[in-house]
Amino acid sequence: METLQLSQVLGFQANCLAFLSEDRCAVAAGRLVLEISLQTQQQRFIQHGSAVTCLAHSFQQRLGASGQKHTTSTKWAEVLLWDSESFDVCATFSFHKNDVEAIGFIQDGEVLVTIGSDRDRTMALWPAARAGVFRMGRKDGAPLVVCSAFKGGAVSGVTGAPGSSELPLLFATYGAQHMKFWQSARSARLSAAIDGRRGAFGCDGAPKMVLCACWVARDRAVAGGSAGEIFFFHGSRAVRKMAFQPSPIACIVPLRESLAAVHANGICTILSSGQTVEQDFSTLDCWPESRFRTPLVSGASWKHDKLLLSSRTHLVCLDLVNGTKGNRSCQVLASQPSSQLTTVAAHPAENCIYTGAMDGVVRCYDGSDLKCIEGRSLRASAGVTCLAISGISAGEDSSAWMAVGCSDATISIMSEKTRHYVLRRTLSAKKAKLTCARFSSVDMSGAHPLWLAVGTEDGCIHTFRFKEATCRACAYTGVHTGEEIVSKVATLRGHEAPIFDICFADTLPCNYLLSADLSGKQLAFDVPMARRLPTLALVREVPFCPWTAPVGWQIQGCWANREQMKVSLRERRFHEIVGRQSVAVTDDCSLEIFPFPCVEQPTVVPERFEGPGATISCLLFDAASDSLIAASDTVLFIWRFSKEQMIQRMPLRPVPAPQGVPQTPDSRKSASPAFTPPPRVRSDVKEPVAYHGNAAMNRHKTAPTAEVA
Repeated sequence: METLQLSQVLGFQANCLAFLSEDRCAVAAGRLVLEISLQTQQQRFIQHGSAVTCLAHSFQQRLGASGQKHTTSTKWAEVLLWDSESFDVCATFSFHKNDVEAIGFIQDGEVLVTIGSDRDRTMALWPAARAGVFRMGRKDGAPLVVCSAFKGGAVSGVTGAPGSSELPLLFATYGAQHMKFWQSARSARLSAAIDGRRGAFGCDGAPKMVLCACWVARDRAVAGGSAGEIFFFHGSRAVRKMAFQPSPIACIVPLRESLAAVHANGICTILSSGQTVEQDFSTLDCWPESRFRTPLVSGASWKHDKLLLSSRTHLVCLDLVNGTKGNRSCQVLASQPSSQLTTVAAHPAENCIYTGAMDGVVRCYDGSDLKCIEGRSLRASAGVTCLAISGISAGEDSSAWMAVGCSDATISIMSEKTRHYVLRRTLSAKKAKLTCARFSSVDMSGAHPLWLAVGTEDGCIHTFRFKEATCRACAYTGVHTGEEIVSKVATLRGHEAPIFDICFADTLPCNYLLSADLSGKQLAFDVPMARRLPTLALVREVPFCPWTAPVGWQIQGCWANREQMKVSLRERRFHEIVGRQSVAVTDDCSLEIFPFPCVEQPTVVPERFEGPGATISCLLFDAASDSLIAASDTVLFIWRFSKEQMIQRMPLRPVPAPQGVPQTPDSRKSASPAFTPPPRVRSDVKEPVAYHGNAAMNRHKTAPTAEVA
């Protein structure tokens, strides 16, 4: 089997961005430094050992630097120095024992400044030049100077004064209620100590937070505050204060004979020759819609021509025309949710991906370039906790069903194409959060019903049956059509912990359902009869595809060498890679590929893939694009296989009809059996193990039948 390759990353860290050239920029995403081409949207990656916290770039040296978080498994929080052209790592600096909080180049890029997040905000200066006095490798990687940057709070940035590297050292750091100016003796060489002087903001005092700063001359600097203040410094003293908008300053950019200050609300204030001009970026045609955008957080500029702005949800590139003459174009480079991603679903027929997040927005992305299709995105009643999309039949008027579950226990069922609701209901009087949702297989002939199962935090599973297997978009145009389209059938009980996963049998008709909760307990249900099966052995021969349950004999080997009670089920997500006889398994922030079924521990160490900087919250294999999608925090990571012949999936297996026709709970006669026991299991075949608690982490030699109490 060919190795997965990281193909695309959708997401970014709002305060970590920089221009690398006129048509390239860099952002942080999880453990990666991500290079994005402004023309082709192609990406390249540099991988850290943990989540990236800050980055900077030097145009003069063509070098970039990025810092990372400190983890318990490592001694240092490393800083990587890399070539911005080849994207190769040039050097690694290991010094800080806490997260690297701020980073920046000074002295024409010959010196790198790094600041840690410890109590003293320890600052280290490193040689970063390719040649000369401050060349890389000097003193075997030891810092040139070490001192405390600021003991009163966080440091958010570093900015170096303009001028030749032959001039004395001069730079500034800024952050919580301070801006500090640093200088050395009147020589280009550094001494063992450098002098730092805290800036004076005047009689009104320092702002709550200095968010950005830049130099307009060697002795003049400008800083922006969290309440919209703009401070003009001469030396280390603020000689003027201006405020045009109550919104925080996202970035300050020196332009040709003018100065631009971009506020978080999208208003750009341009100061030129005593005149003030305001531009509203939100009026641009390509600017994000108001229902999805959030306040701007940070920005970067390329000379005087381009401006890169970021909020918690969007990364936007503006093409400027001499600063004061307006904007020539606006391009949205990336879009992401403002809160954690909780669920991912792929469209069954079109090349698009849906995501749900705790900010209450269901976003649709084009599968080819990952551009957000805002016209097909929607806002839910609360944070989205589960999302499911049904199959679809051929036809122009056919549409898939979409089910959106929220943290307020509300389930919304609608047409995926027209967004018209057919059902919206609160499933729990106690407002138990909905945790997962799954549709059954679709019968294109319409002979068998379509089912929807929704799991909740209180251990219940709610089942729904649809009148028609696929949605006819032209037929459902009302706001709410009621139970003639979809009806609530039953509430399945038996779990005491929150439902973690639901999986329907891959048969027609779909009679069986497997469920697992966070304690590791797994149960099987007869869906049409709405009853729990006495043992899992009755569904041993029934196919469940794709397999997503965290427990079961099919994936026992994936839990080998795991100490009991050490790993939570939340940290491990499973998804069968259909057609490749393998299963993807998450392990906190990483991804592993095991053979499937995996009854025993593999003899070969499984492949491991890094990239996410936080625990992977959901996992999906999209067979249409042959890609594996993982969501971590607000970022999507997409791995793809190269084109090769895949193993064809077996068709759905029909269940043989019984002699009698049983009654379903709503007094309708079913044309198919509600429960058909499989053939008796041979004595030489191991029975499945129903694990309770965290016992799923141990593989036993014997597998007794699990009886339901």
